[in-house]
Amino acid sequence: MTAAQPRILVIGATGLLGAPVVRHLLQAGWAVRALVRRPESARQRLDAAVEVIQGDVTDEASVARALQGCQAVHISLQGSNRAEFEQVEHRGTATVARLAAAQGVARLTHLSGALVSARTTHVPQERAKWEAETAIERSGVPYTIFKPTFFMESLPLNIQGTRATVMGPSTRKFRFVAANDYAALVVKALQTPATINQRLEVYGPQALTLREATAQVARALNPAIQISQTPFLMMKILNRLFMSGKLTHIIELMALTEAMGETGNPELTTRLLGTPSTTLDQWCAALPRA
Repeated sequence: MTAAQPRILVIGATGLLGAPVVRHLLQAGWAVRALVRRPESARQRLDAAVEVIQGDVTDEASVARALQGCQAVHISLQGSNRAEFEQVEHRGTATVARLAAAQGVARLTHLSGALVSARTTHVPQERAKWEAETAIERSGVPYTIFKPTFFMESLPLNIQGTRATVMGPSTRKFRFVAANDYAALVVKALQTPATINQRLEVYGPQALTLREATAQVARALNPAIQISQTPFLMMKILNRLFMSGKLTHIIELMALTEAMGETGNPELTTRLLGTPSTTLDQWCAALPRA
């Protein structure tokens, strides 16, 4: 690292949404350090320029060690069950923010969600994310919290083999955003003082229902894929009988998004950082074909 090259710690660097941020940071000239649980696996997935440190957000000593010498930290955490929502997304983020403040870290960026607020805390994952946002705000570290709508990268998760499943009535339209566009905004925010202590909502350029977007991705992957639409009540029954409750948090989140739609306003993000421009057509053009 040169004297003029800032160093940033990325937590969640190997994730679906953390990895694009790492790539954009490297392209922008940042020295990137990643805190990971499995270093060997991470080294295979990350650019050789990334410094890999073993640790976990539930281990304060490893977080403190990873933060040393960093001017910034980016947090991109995603739990998969209620225990992880609390231990990782909420308490893990709070630990990072507290230790970053103690070490004088100058900037913190964080991936939250479009509907995360005090009004949505009845949903466990949304509550964890809201408490994480609150902990960041209270830490005193200059922050930028990103609150994106659905990511295009989440759409293939609805597809298994030649079947695609859409939960609920799918009446709401969402402006899906590409992870690369979001990553570019994160890097630009770190260079833009006006984004300090802001919550920025991130939406893409076109509005589609979840069914419309899933169908478009399915056609791009394999025209033989069939789309089915399953009511939330039926999903709850199937989840209880055959999935041991593993889909509970996904059903809760999808029901919330269907009930609320997109409630935010990306005007501040557009004014400070610009607008994501990748359409779903453009994103699908890069997908591998069957």
